[in-house]
Formats: sequence, C-alpha cells, structure tokens
Amino acid sequence: KTEKKNYTIKKTKVIGNKARKNIEITFLVESKKKKKKMTIEDISVVDIEGNEHKIDFFKSSKTFPQLAKNVPVKLTFSFKDIQGEPMFIKMFRFKTTSQPDINTFEKTRSNLEFKDLKVSWN
Repeated sequence: KTEKKNYTIKKTKVIGNKARKNIEITFLVESKKKKKKMTIEDISVVDIEGNEHKIDFFKSSKTFPQLAKNVPVKLTFSFKDIQGEPMFIKMFRFKTTSQPDINTFEKTRSNLEFKDLKVSWN
C-alpha cells in the first residue's frame, strides 16, 4: 500500500498465466479528498533476472481513471512475453499525474514503485 498526498494505491493481487505467458497486477486507487482525473504512464515491471517488461495496453485497464472521493477504482495491468515463471516481480513502477476536476492547473506528479511482489501462477 502506498499513500500519497491526495490518494491511496493498494496492490491486491499478482497473477501469472503459464499458457498466455503473462502477468497481471491488480490494484485499487482511491482519492482521499475530491474528484480527480488521473493519468498513469511509463508502466513497467522488472523480473528477478533484471528483464524489463512493458505493459500490454490491449489487455490492461485504461490508464486515465476518473476518481471519486473515497470510492476505490480497480485497475489491472497486464505484461506479456514473460519468460519462465518468475516467483517474484522485483519492481513494478509507473508515474502518475493527478488533478482535481474543477482546477485543471493544480497537478500532482508522483513516481511510484512496488518491490518484491510475489507472483501466483496458474
């Protein structure tokens, strides 16, 4: 779980699919103060062997969620072409920009990292 000034991000699950050779990371994003627009970009994971994997946008949630105050939004990001079955994702990182609906000039930028995420394979 990561808490920033105006929002919270909580990882809920990390699932690997052997047949599709992908890993999906699901998490919840929640605004603490007011309605917000968020943009999530530069999304990637690094596996235990140091290989960086980019997001599969076609199988992932939208990267510009609308957040209502105290209402969690579920997002799932999928990463493809995973070699082997790594037990851990060493690092999941992305950048966010959030801004209130009413004042588009008030922007908050963050670089987020989650480390050592255990992968459940099926």
